[in-house]
Amino acid sequence: MKRIAQILILLIVALLLAPIFLPDKLNAEVEKEFEFPAGMIFEEFNNMKEFSEWDPWSSVDSLSSQEFYAPYRGMGAGYKWTSNNSNGVITVNKSDQNKLIEYTVEGLDLGKNSQMKVEFNSDNSNKTKLKWNISSEKLGYFSRYYSYFTSKNLTEKLQQGLDKLEKNLKTSALTPEQAHSLMPGMIKTEMFEGQKLITVMNETSLDEEEIKTATEESFGLIYSYLTDFLKLSPTKIGQPISYYEFVDSASNKAKFYCGYPITESVKLGEGMELKALSSAETLVCIHKGNHNKLNETLLKMKDHAMKNNLKLENSYWQEYENEPKSTPNPENLLTKIYIPLQK
Repeated sequence: MKRIAQILILLIVALLLAPIFLPDKLNAEVEKEFEFPAGMIFEEFNNMKEFSEWDPWSSVDSLSSQEFYAPYRGMGAGYKWTSNNSNGVITVNKSDQNKLIEYTVEGLDLGKNSQMKVEFNSDNSNKTKLKWNISSEKLGYFSRYYSYFTSKNLTEKLQQGLDKLEKNLKTSALTPEQAHSLMPGMIKTEMFEGQKLITVMNETSLDEEEIKTATEESFGLIYSYLTDFLKLSPTKIGQPISYYEFVDSASNKAKFYCGYPITESVKLGEGMELKALSSAETLVCIHKGNHNKLNETLLKMKDHAMKNNLKLENSYWQEYENEPKSTPNPENLLTKIYIPLQK
């Protein structure tokens, strides 16, 4: 009995002293490299609605209840959730574009004022290294046992979140903010918000020179009408767009509209008409290079759609991000191509 009592006393002493050697705060950290630009990754953490789609807490429970605070993105954004497995509140305290986001976290059994931080490092425009860290405030003496047994589980949770994020980035449509980070040659889906164009309709053969001539004449006519005749400020005129209603190789015919997005109602000139591009989920890619090679990018997009079981509409449009006149080297021309997905 005496021997047993001594062993029990030693165990009690060990339990009392062990926290001295354990971390006094909970800390979990993961790192991952993504094959995507920093702007795309950043927005997944900066936009709380996007974050909630893949976070490792509320998104894993289909019955979880979520409530978002306006604004939905950037400093001050946040949301709270309640689920069978966890509950908590996350709020953005600092948002440094494509570099750093800091949050306060309540819940997750971490206490009231835990911190979460995400750092973004992009040496290559198509790759982003991410470091994601969560740490609690200083824990009570005996709560350090909890820190020791919980930090590993939390690290695993963070890693699961990043794995789900990577999967979402490959399949989900881009937000408007993410779309600005699309790099030339990268093919993604994007939610197009819709636009109203003032256009001139053209019907031509598929001859490149004929299409080029009709396109340039249409843009010149409309831009001159808007700025010279209507005295509309260039700042109210968007980038030129060519909308192809159909391209029929069998009949060697194309029907397309050339025009400019406008934000206010204007009187139409002779031969002009309004064309509405409806909001839709689209397949997008930025073509970098001469306009006479746009068809090569179109074919790559269609091949991508086939491999990923995406059904495309027959129509598509091209937004010219810069002009040949202001871009001496045609290899630096940028054209964003949109192809709507079938519903």
